[in-house]
Amino acid sequence: MLAPTRLRTEAPHREITRLPTHPVVALALTATAYLAVSLALHHRVLGDLAGSTTGWTSDAHLFVWWLNWFPWAAGHGQDPLFTTYQHYPTGVNAMWNTSVPLLAFLLAPITLTAGAVAAFNIGMILGPVVSGLALVLALRPYINRWLPRSIGGLLYAFSPFVVAHSSVGHINLVWAILPPILLWAVHAIFVTPGARPARAGMLLGGGFAVQTGIYSQTAALGGVALVVTAACLAIRRPQLAAERIPSVARAAAACVATYVALVPYPLYLLLAGPARPRGQIRDPATSGADVANVVVPSPLSSFRFGTGRLGEHLHSHPGEQGGYLGVALLIILVVAVVALRSALVRVTAAVGLVLLVLSFGINAVVLDHDTGIPLPWHLVERVPLLAEIEPVRFQVFVALCAAVIVAAWLDHLADRPPGPGRTAAVAATLLAAATWLPSNSQASVPATVPAFFTRSAQQHLDDRDVVETLPRITGEWVGGADPLLWQAASGMAYRTTGGYFIGSDPRHDLLLEAPSNLYQDVAQQISAGRPTSMAGAGAAARQLRAAGVTVVLVVDRPGIDSAPLIEWTRTVTGSPGQLIDDAWLFPLRRWA
Repeated sequence: MLAPTRLRTEAPHREITRLPTHPVVALALTATAYLAVSLALHHRVLGDLAGSTTGWTSDAHLFVWWLNWFPWAAGHGQDPLFTTYQHYPTGVNAMWNTSVPLLAFLLAPITLTAGAVAAFNIGMILGPVVSGLALVLALRPYINRWLPRSIGGLLYAFSPFVVAHSSVGHINLVWAILPPILLWAVHAIFVTPGARPARAGMLLGGGFAVQTGIYSQTAALGGVALVVTAACLAIRRPQLAAERIPSVARAAAACVATYVALVPYPLYLLLAGPARPRGQIRDPATSGADVANVVVPSPLSSFRFGTGRLGEHLHSHPGEQGGYLGVALLIILVVAVVALRSALVRVTAAVGLVLLVLSFGINAVVLDHDTGIPLPWHLVERVPLLAEIEPVRFQVFVALCAAVIVAAWLDHLADRPPGPGRTAAVAATLLAAATWLPSNSQASVPATVPAFFTRSAQQHLDDRDVVETLPRITGEWVGGADPLLWQAASGMAYRTTGGYFIGSDPRHDLLLEAPSNLYQDVAQQISAGRPTSMAGAGAAARQLRAAGVTVVLVVDRPGIDSAPLIEWTRTVTGSPGQLIDDAWLFPLRRWA
């Protein structure tokens, strides 16, 4: 089994990596350094925290909606984990979506004062900082020196995985605190269980509950990673593993009991709640990582080493291309594994290798070419719940394993006598780690809200109104979730039939956005400049009334001729409409 690293101070040269201050001061200095790096990564949003969002996709605006929803729901007697303010009347099950309720709670003071956009941006900046500090603390039982642990935390906090998901505004993934919690749990439960394994199990159950409040998929990924780690430890020391089965079983029971006790309602929503998806969410063949990404960086990396054209052919988009290790760092990792007689390094390397293979999904894909070579994830392809995991996101655990090995290697080098050999080894390690440096490509997108929603929506609408907006809410990555941003900015002044979510309704086993209707279909044809007929206005009106719609809002958009859209809406609603600020409001008359 792994053994904790002992603090040894008898050799003067070992002090070079020790911070000569109180541990709290050391942690504060580390946090400050991480924060400086995160601010540099997100520098484009710093001048306008409340008016733009970091990350170039609509997912950022979706997260803004959920960050706004939680405190608003709590203050208005609404269920924060199930809402009909999207996809009315069916509603949206928050636990099957990236609703980040725990982050919404933590960031609520910012949301209620500076707004949900500012809360989102601050959450994106703080996520890597907290994640890196979590690893620094989790490494304490293994590595006593501050500097190696802080370098490992820095690598993990700004790994290619975190940078990739920062680029697309995935706040639920840049808060990557569960992997460090599991690293601590491995030591507390498997390595040195002590006399109170149940206590460690309870703390681990709390960690899984916290992760469920950030993103439930990462909790499932963590469960798999924990099983893989236990298997690697058992294979290494089978006799010791057999002896520790009773204590591990007590810890596991305490973990499960604590988890269920802390999140009973979220678990109900996940397993049996309303509007949950009844069909498979993702194609397993498309949710794995590109094997080439291990050595081919994405466009988000500063150092491409002549692989730019190869990077353009990686599977998926840059936001999911976070598996880069690089040749230089791989060499360091191999050297560390071979040179060190360390259980920590070798078990970590074994776990990282297994999780790396699992991250490739069901078939090996190389430069977006499916080779057809089956991989181990095939074994869980049809297992309920596990089949919904996106294996590409095991990359965060691979990044953790790499960071741990680098920290352990630097700690080992600190034990070596000073000299050219040690200096060269440290320099080579730091240079290899520097190949993870992100490029200056973190984008920010204006969070522009039409004046109607900030100035007039509360005066003309209330929560009894169900609004059909034009443009409609879609899952398109550029602009699709803008109407959700507007709804949040209105102070949740109305419900809407639209939505960007994962769910279902009585007619669809799986929905990734609200179904379109005849009114929206004709409006889309009009916007595209195609000839249309008003003959379907009556049927469109009946569809809207059946969905409970009371108001249609048409928002003026640059480059779109609103006149034919307004004429179509007048015909459907039977109302001449009223221009209020920059939006047309059409009450849906009952006789239309």
